[in-house]
Amino acid sequence: MRATLARHVHDRRLQSRLQFGSALGLAVGFVLAALIVSNVLGTGPARFSDFFYQSATPTNQVVIVAIDDASQTALGTFPWQRSTIAALINAIYAAQPRIIAVDVILPDTASDDATLAQALARAPIVIQPIDGMDATRLAPRPDSLPRFANALAPAAALQTKNTLLAHTLLEPDADGILRRVSGVIEIAERRYPAFGIAAILPPADRARAPQLETNQISFGTLDLPANAQGQILINPINPQLQRTLSAADVLRGTINPAELRDKIVLIGLTGSTAPEQFETPLSGSRPVSTVQVQADLIETILGAHTLVEQDRLTGIVMIFLLALLAGATLPHVRVLSAVALTIIYFLFYLSYAFQEFTVGVIVQPFYPTLALSLTWCGAMVYRYVSEERHRATITRLLRRYVPPEAVEQVSNDFSNGALVIGGTRRHVTVLHVDLRELDALTETLAPTALIQLLNQYIALIVAIIFEQGGTITKHTGDAILAGWNLLIDQPDHARHALKAAIEIKRAIAEFAKPLPSAMQITAGIGIATGDVVAGRIGAASRAEYAIIGEIVNMAERLGVKAERGIFMDDATLTQVGDEYATREVKSIQLRRKTDPRQVWQVLMPLDLPEPEATESEPDYEKQDAH
Repeated sequence: MRATLARHVHDRRLQSRLQFGSALGLAVGFVLAALIVSNVLGTGPARFSDFFYQSATPTNQVVIVAIDDASQTALGTFPWQRSTIAALINAIYAAQPRIIAVDVILPDTASDDATLAQALARAPIVIQPIDGMDATRLAPRPDSLPRFANALAPAAALQTKNTLLAHTLLEPDADGILRRVSGVIEIAERRYPAFGIAAILPPADRARAPQLETNQISFGTLDLPANAQGQILINPINPQLQRTLSAADVLRGTINPAELRDKIVLIGLTGSTAPEQFETPLSGSRPVSTVQVQADLIETILGAHTLVEQDRLTGIVMIFLLALLAGATLPHVRVLSAVALTIIYFLFYLSYAFQEFTVGVIVQPFYPTLALSLTWCGAMVYRYVSEERHRATITRLLRRYVPPEAVEQVSNDFSNGALVIGGTRRHVTVLHVDLRELDALTETLAPTALIQLLNQYIALIVAIIFEQGGTITKHTGDAILAGWNLLIDQPDHARHALKAAIEIKRAIAEFAKPLPSAMQITAGIGIATGDVVAGRIGAASRAEYAIIGEIVNMAERLGVKAERGIFMDDATLTQVGDEYATREVKSIQLRRKTDPRQVWQVLMPLDLPEPEATESEPDYEKQDAH
């Protein structure tokens, strides 16, 4: 019966948890999907995807000739004389590089422009920067490139026939991190490729106008993934791995020309005097200059490390899957297990995200992590409200009635549906201990002394009852009612009850030996076996676990017999057998019963004086009424 009830309660609870968990997972999924579609959080969650960036191995095809702090200390603060820049370009050209790209805009004319123009004209191709002027930026169009009416460009005298103009517009995300570069911008209705892209374009594609297409930008034979605004994700390398030479060393001729041979050489400002510096996912607290960003763009393309963001639909589907998985499982386990399970789900998702990144897809972990967290919180609130709070209340209740070592087992039985606190019928053995001699001590002992003495007697009795696996069901100042086979299955419940009775008699006798005779008491004990109705009775804040039945009345009647011995009914004797010596005494007539009940006294197997018999029998009707 108990197993059938447990299965029924378990199945019902399982169904309830699944229903709630599924609804919770769907609700979390819809809320987060709405956040993604509306972009309420902006670029804030992007910082979580920065965790996946790992420095790629450089291609060794890019060299930065840095106009760094050391060069400016040696040659003067930039801008230098055009003749100095010309000497630098001549020194680089002598090493036979593949491309020279000068990431410095020189818009004003100077007296030595001809010297610099002559140096620029010697190379097969020179990349020079052009930038749209912010004051002339045009209103953005949906799914269009950045547009400007006017540009900041090199002086006309420096734009030689071999010059290819390319833009150096860099715009960090709202959180200040530079993750993308505009592949193309429009200036006066003409399109210019990004500086780093221009440096690697095949000769046949340099004259072609770049085209923004669905999810990519086309430069003729070169197609690069991009978003609707033509922005390309960069996959930066560690700045410390980027090959960089000081411009001063190049001018002095102290470098090996082989370091520049057949390389893409970028000339630009670095260090503290760089006009713009940016933080990238790998730069940490040490921002990089524009020329270093262009080097990262080149390395991303040449090293085939291009990235794309996971499409929105796939991301939303992943959120729903995680939320539903967590919703279907977390409500079934307790807090610590739920935490461990959530961490496992998160680690599996991280593994998936890292795998996606290795194939060039950036997965956004913020929303899936938030989905797991919200589902965990919802599941734990549900468990607390629907189960754990009730379980805690039951546990607090049980601590008053059952042995400490049995509390966890009984609480688990209740949680699993194997135990019904609300009301059940049980076949039990009830033990009633009567300490009524204490009433007489109220006139001779001070209140404090009386309460202290009573607590000592009761502590002895309760400890023995718990030691024998009994359950305390009633506790008054001068009486204790306990039961066996109530909350815990105990096939030999009558034997445990009788053993507890004998131990109680022995403990009380031993405890009373050193006390004055006025403070010594004896206990009357009654034991009865039969069916009772058991359950929690009373308001939630003052609930008591009580038993109701004829045998309760029988045990109480036996406990108050004047002989103050151990008495039991016939049903208890039948279960105990002849393990202890007994004798039949006068039967008891219960109220509203026609047949008298046989009563048996246990002949004490103790080192105690045998109780004196008495001819008088108490008025049971009055005691029963009491």
